[in-house]
Amino acid sequence: MKRLKSIVIILVLLLSVKGFSQELSVIKSSSVNINDFPEYVIITSQNTKLLGGIGIIIDSKRSAYKSQLRQLEDLLQDGDKLRVRNQTDLLNAMSKLGFEYVNAYNANAVMPSSRDSEGEDLLNVLDGGEGAYKVNMVFRKKEKFRG
Repeated sequence: MKRLKSIVIILVLLLSVKGFSQELSVIKSSSVNINDFPEYVIITSQNTKLLGGIGIIIDSKRSAYKSQLRQLEDLLQDGDKLRVRNQTDLLNAMSKLGFEYVNAYNANAVMPSSRDSEGEDLLNVLDGGEGAYKVNMVFRKKEKFRG
């Protein structure tokens, strides 16, 4: 009887450790289906010191894929799911989801600089604190998912 309890306790511990692993697992993270997404996705990101990561925006206004793009944006930012914190994480997460990187370019808009009470810039800035770049990254479905 004691041995059975010990085995059960060990199994429970092993299963709980497996559940808390930090491995990127899309299957555990969400129920998104690559076939539901458009062939191309453009993700806008902006590094911020304030939040310690990147802000992610996927423009979905008037898109036929509006709900899927919003779901993807939530998945990438959600702390309990993929929780992308930098552009390396973004590249790896999108690859895991079934997309390949195509290109990146700076968005035309330069975000205004935000300063805290001590005068420190809260955003990564360019040219003397004028503002921060937003970067657009283009992703395309991997060949095997195109249809």
